Order: sequence, then C-alpha cells, then structure tokens
Amino acid sequence: MPGLFQRSLLLLGLTGICLSALASQDLHINGERLPGKSIELLQQAMSRIKFNTDPRLLRRGLAQNHLLALEVEAELNEKNRRELPVLLEREAANLIEQVYGRRFDQDVRPFLRQPQPLSAERLRQVLAPVAQGVVLDSLQLSAKQQAEAAALNLISWQFPGAAEQRLNLLALYQGDNVQGQVELQQGNLAYLAEQVRQQAQRDYLWYQLGKQGFSAAEQAGLRQLVRDKLVRDQYLHQIGLHNDFHHETDSLRQRARQVSDGDAQAYYQRNLKQYLNVAQVQAAHIRLADQATADRVYEELHQGLAFDEAVRLYSLAEDKNRSPAGDLGLIRPQDAQLDFLRKTALLQKAGSLSQPMLIDGAFEIVQVRTREDKQLPLSDPSVRYEVNQAVAKEQLGHEFQARVEALLAKAQVQGL
Repeated sequence: MPGLFQRSLLLLGLTGICLSALASQDLHINGERLPGKSIELLQQAMSRIKFNTDPRLLRRGLAQNHLLALEVEAELNEKNRRELPVLLEREAANLIEQVYGRRFDQDVRPFLRQPQPLSAERLRQVLAPVAQGVVLDSLQLSAKQQAEAAALNLISWQFPGAAEQRLNLLALYQGDNVQGQVELQQGNLAYLAEQVRQQAQRDYLWYQLGKQGFSAAEQAGLRQLVRDKLVRDQYLHQIGLHNDFHHETDSLRQRARQVSDGDAQAYYQRNLKQYLNVAQVQAAHIRLADQATADRVYEELHQGLAFDEAVRLYSLAEDKNRSPAGDLGLIRPQDAQLDFLRKTALLQKAGSLSQPMLIDGAFEIVQVRTREDKQLPLSDPSVRYEVNQAVAKEQLGHEFQARVEALLAKAQVQGL
C-alpha cells in the first residue's frame, strides 16, 4: 500500500510538472505564435473564476478563437467593428488587474504632467453633432472636428524609465463607448476627468506588466488573445447566439422563419414541460402587520409549524376562521379583477411557501396547496414563436460548432 501511495504522489507530481510546462509553452497556429507567457497569464485570470481550469481545453479554445477571429472579423457589422478597440483595451486591462490586483494598485496622479484646461463649452463645441443635413450617426465626427479634437492635448504622463505618453481629445473620444461619447458631447467635465484617469491607469498596468518581465511580443500576444475572444463574442451576438430571448438579430429572425413544421414539432415534443401554463391553484395566506413579525412567522413555518395553525395564531385577515384557514379559494388566470395577492399565488408551485411580501400595506405569506397546469398547444402563436426561436438557435449553434471544428481540423497547430 505505501508503494501505491508513493506512486500516486509521483504521478500527481509529474502531472503538475507537465501542466506547468504546458502553461509556458508557445502556441503556434499556421506559423503564427501566441506566447506561452501570455496564455499563462490568461489561465491565471480564468482560474480565479473557475478553479479547475483545464490548460489543454483552454489552449484548444484559444486556437479555435484565433482561427475563428481570422475567419469572421470581416463579417462583423460596422457597430461591432467600431466597438472592438474600446472593448479590447478595457478587457485586457481588467485581465491584468484581475491577476495582479493590489500589486499594481497605485495612484497615477504623481506621474501626470501638463494638464490642459478645457471648458465644458469648448468640449461641446468641438464634439457637438453636426446640425446640417441628414446625419445617420450623431456620434461620428466630421473631418474638421477630428482635426480640432486631435489638436486638443488633454494631458501627458511618464512612468519611471518609460517614454512620455500624450492623450488628446480625439484619442479619448474614439476610445470610449457610445454612452461615454454622449457624455463627452454634452460637455461633462467630471466624466472627462475620470476617463483621463482610467486611461492613465490602464497604461500603468501595461507598464507594470513590462516590469514583471513581459516583452512587447508577450504583451501583444495577450492583447491578441483578448481580441480573438471579443471577436468570437461579437460574432455570436451578431448571429443571434448570445442574445436574450427578447432581443432578435436579423440572422436569428430569418432562420426562425424557415423552421419547418417537423422540426418545430420534434422540439416541442422534447420540451413539453416548457410549455405548460397554470390553469388553477388553491391557496391560503397569512396577513401580518410588519416585517419583523412576518420574518418570525416565516421562520416558525420552516421549523415545522403547520400553516393552518399559523394562520389562526397570527393572521390579521378576516378569512383566518375559514376552513381551511386563510383560504383564498380557487384562483384562475381568467378570473376577473384578480388582486395582486392572488396573482402571486398563480406564480407559485404546488406545496410552495412564499417569502413575506409587502402587499397593500401588510406583509403576506402565501401557501399554494394544489396547482393544475394545462398544456399549451404548438398551434398557439406565442408557443410557435418560442419554439421557432429555440430551434433556430439550436441549428445556428450546431453550424457554428461545426465551422469551428472544421477550422481547427484544417489548421497546423502546435502546443495543444
């Protein structure tokens, strides 16, 4: 047995050595190098979110991201392409901060130089939307505005041993998101000052990363890894695979229209439970005067106090003496003038107990004794819409995964 135990420890040790060596190994994709040190930093950041990050799966995902980004970046719409540099700088800086945290935390104000005074009026004047003619995008600057903004140097900074960096208004504006650009157009000086500070802070993170021994190529590699991931995310969002149910893309909408009756029926049959709607419930309630009393009664119920007994002991409602105590009767969705108390009962499962809820000046605890559901038919327009959306997403997902796997299969990859 000791021999087996020792061999197990040796195996674990060798595995650790292999994974450690893998973490520092470069990844070569069709002759292009992604530095191992950049990958290792990304892995450290991910390990803080997901403890058991598999290095091999991570590298495979990075290779897929890179190949996909090369393939689909040209397919991104103008809005997504324009947002890419902004997202890249922020996400890459966040990644560095996630790994190094307070080690890189420092007030950058001592390094700032030559802040240039700028009034809110001047800021609005330079960035204001063009008022003449038809303007498709009020955030786009004219050539004259771009020249004026580029000539407005806001500030410079210099970290020890590093070259001086200058920040002009054009670079700050173009490096911001849509909401930020609106704030700048409106002359928000407080917002401007905060963005200047954040820009200097991000530059300081990269400066400190260099001090940690990351070469220019390794820093560029980190940016590339983040950029590949962002392109993938934007592409998935654009084709409809990263959207919530209530936000359709043109691609998803078109695919949903083409879902056949057979495919819709097959999906519906596999997911019947998703298309149930409440037909009726039987419920009772306890009405209490304040939050403290409601919390205490709620705790007693969880400790075993019978609901009927709790109603008789504590409820302020006149129906406490009904049989069963606190009975709300049979509740149906189609009942006229349902009050909020009964509407909440329709949302609960059979046998469930609600947390205390403030309703019409009192605290209510609702118990649903029984619940009957009805199956919504596929012919219901809302059901067919949901089914078509779900089938379209499934189809898009299968096609996307097949595309990614095909790209990886055709590529020359070393370091997986």
